[in-house]
Amino acid sequence: MKTAQLGSRLLAAGLLSLCFFGTAQAEKSEIVLARQFGIGYLPLTVMNHHELVQKHLQAAGLKDTKVTWSRFASGSAANDALLSGQLDFAAGGTGPAIILWDRTRSNAKVKGVGALSSMPNFLVSVDPSIKTIKDFSDGDKIAMAGAGSSVQTIYLQMAVAKEWGKENFKKLNTLMVNLPHPEGLKSMLSGAGGIKSTFTSPPFQYMALENPEAHVVLDSYDVMGGPNTFLMVWATSKFREENPKSFKAVVDAMKEATDWINANPREAAELYVQDAGGKESVEFIEKMIRDPQVKFTLTPERLLPYAQFMHDIGTIRNRPESWKDLFFPEVHDLQGS
Repeated sequence: MKTAQLGSRLLAAGLLSLCFFGTAQAEKSEIVLARQFGIGYLPLTVMNHHELVQKHLQAAGLKDTKVTWSRFASGSAANDALLSGQLDFAAGGTGPAIILWDRTRSNAKVKGVGALSSMPNFLVSVDPSIKTIKDFSDGDKIAMAGAGSSVQTIYLQMAVAKEWGKENFKKLNTLMVNLPHPEGLKSMLSGAGGIKSTFTSPPFQYMALENPEAHVVLDSYDVMGGPNTFLMVWATSKFREENPKSFKAVVDAMKEATDWINANPREAAELYVQDAGGKESVEFIEKMIRDPQVKFTLTPERLLPYAQFMHDIGTIRNRPESWKDLFFPEVHDLQGS
């Protein structure tokens, strides 16, 4: 009798442990990824068009997992969606990513999945009297996406700190007007709202420079001392821990998309133009992709000094000592900085 009872209990315990094991191993049935506007997000466009996430999910035995893409106008908006559980992978400028890394160290523990691109960002103006940032007056306005937290915000603050001292890094903050890149470009070219300058990214800055009155006031590469990661992808530690196969599938898809762009710049340009609604010429976009200053890579570049500046001015509380502090281990083998 006792033997039978013991056997029943062991069987029940075994079945219970299997149930718990199965639950622990179950991954999300749907993955939601973000992307934004601009050529810097091209790897995500390739991933979407070629269904690369689905490809790697299937290889991992998750063929039924649904992949959904959401579009955002700024990294801060993507952050809100990530924290609310509406998004699994955010994408945007390094500024919003680092801010969320700092603010979630004790809970969601957000970190970078990988870089997307390194490319210069230009502060462009059609006002002939504005040649450098020293020429901006109180009445001037600068359009930029995610003003106050965006990557362009930090670039401008770094330039201001070099010019007027770190204690004055907010000197030009009052001139910022929060507008998505396409709207900022339109406003500058039309003069809407008194906006004559925009701090934007490819392809919008190159579109702006087609206007004979437009000129570059500030180049982010000059601020950073060379190529610098502009855009990246980030996620929560919770998602990575609970969905290891799905997380790896996204990383592998990012790697494949990046390699494909670098090997097929013409086809990548055609895909971008198609995705953007055919507003730009393929030749125009291909020229940007082939520009030596534009790099599609998962490797973070000059991200540590950027993040440490954010700490020094009080934008973030925690100071990273290595670029690896900001990213998950999947990319730690890269030669980042």
